[in-house]
Amino acid sequence: MTTTTASRDIAVLSAHRVVTEAETTRSLEEMIFEVTSAALEAAGLDHASLDGVVLSGQDQTDGRVISCMTSAGPASGVDRDTTMIASSGEHALIYGWMRLLSGQGRNVLVVGWSKPSESVDPDRAELVSAEPFVLRPTGMNATLAAALQASRWTPPHTTVDDVVAWPLGVCDLPARADAVYAFVLTVADAVGDRTPRAWIHGAGWSTEAYELGSRDLATPTALLQAVERLGDAPGVSEWDTVEIAAPSEPAVRHVVDAIGVDPSAAVNPSGSLRESPAPPHVAGLGRMFAALDAVSAAPGPRVAAGIGLHGFAGQGATVLVVSNKKKG
Repeated sequence: MTTTTASRDIAVLSAHRVVTEAETTRSLEEMIFEVTSAALEAAGLDHASLDGVVLSGQDQTDGRVISCMTSAGPASGVDRDTTMIASSGEHALIYGWMRLLSGQGRNVLVVGWSKPSESVDPDRAELVSAEPFVLRPTGMNATLAAALQASRWTPPHTTVDDVVAWPLGVCDLPARADAVYAFVLTVADAVGDRTPRAWIHGAGWSTEAYELGSRDLATPTALLQAVERLGDAPGVSEWDTVEIAAPSEPAVRHVVDAIGVDPSAAVNPSGSLRESPAPPHVAGLGRMFAALDAVSAAPGPRVAAGIGLHGFAGQGATVLVVSNKKKG
């Protein structure tokens, strides 16, 4: 996998989200329309003034075959260039950034979502993902993969309270939620007199082998490669805030050690994996949203990184570096 270094300053002009444990009064399409409309209004744009839309949903948990067919309308995707990214929400955000870097328009709306409460049990969807031919009564899912990974760092016979899958307890695992995120990105000369939420300084990403037995679960290879590919973006030692979406709390701690986060940096100030719930598909977007908050609220120059690990045991990794100052 490769990455691209910014040749033009790209701003996150606005960002909006709705996150709730289980939304019962609004459909997924209604949530998407509400969030995208709010993001566009905050950016001073409307549905007619968009140059492009990047969507990110997941058929398995959306409960819709080719979910972008029903979501493109409420996400402003009618009669304009619309792209669907199914791998993860953070990949959609990076794709929107690269779209502007390549000169395809002056603004782009990025929307990522997941509403598992409206579909099948997420564990069942994960079983299908791991075994596409026969749905087994037991098999692989995100929790089991996270436990296998955490067992590499945990001494044998360790006692765990409220154990779900040894060595992980309830508080070690991410909380589920229904969530929709929307971001409006624009090139620098289209910002005008508006104050952006942040400026994107760079991004990196990588993906490991799918099979758990084909990789060392104790080493976050994809993340290390993603950090190496940040180009001229501020490095790990320059990050004031780091927001991490990982398969488990032990994985969060391991990420901090593996990439060498400065001890003075704030790690996940937005909350633990249970305090900041999000479905796996957009958990990384949630942390990138928190990274934007960290720099936009800072009184002086500040750099933050949002890290998203997706897939079983962090198969893929994405890093987005943002600041409240332009790259130049």
